[in-house]
Amino acid sequence: MKAVIFDRDGVILDSEKINIDAAIKAFETLGIKIKEEEKTQIIGRHPDDFKDFFLKKYEFSYEEFRKLHRENWYKFLETTPLFKKTIDLIKKLYESKIILALTTSGGPNSTEKILKKTGLDKIFSVVITNADYVKKKPNPEPYLTTAKKLGLEPSECVVIEDTPVGVESAKAAGMKCIALPNEFTKKQDFSKADLIVDSADKITIKMLNSL
Repeated sequence: MKAVIFDRDGVILDSEKINIDAAIKAFETLGIKIKEEEKTQIIGRHPDDFKDFFLKKYEFSYEEFRKLHRENWYKFLETTPLFKKTIDLIKKLYESKIILALTTSGGPNSTEKILKKTGLDKIFSVVITNADYVKKKPNPEPYLTTAKKLGLEPSECVVIEDTPVGVESAKAAGMKCIALPNEFTKKQDFSKADLIVDSADKITIKMLNSL
């Protein structure tokens, strides 16, 4: 293991909730009340990735939805809690001179805002956002792009992810992956992960090296 790559939403920031809430509120503004089971389509995904599912079921303007979702997301971001144990882990790894990267389905502007909010803006050697690749997770491109920017082989990288979509992306890229489920993803299928932990403080350098 030469580098550890972190996902952003649901790992560093408890943003799975704001992504869901932002979508629900946007749909409600458009006169649509989505069903409870449909919320699973939103978890761990960018709006571009779940739009087709909802466009097949409801009639609405995706452009208007996207505008509303973005406005709601940034509004909710101000009060979104951080995953302190993950942030502590990142700082511990950084102090141990381990190369760190961030790979997210989010955009560059929101990522910059979140990194400043968490005090991690100078920690990561490489930050990859959706502006840096074409195909989103679960495609391996985001993580392959990260490895290329780091100048490392995928096999030298360990990924920390909170969703099966992210795990699939990391594994397809040829990387080891630790699943760190949160409240919204803990019941999902993480069978493709190399390891599943329920708290970031259980992840050690010895564990990372053993994968």
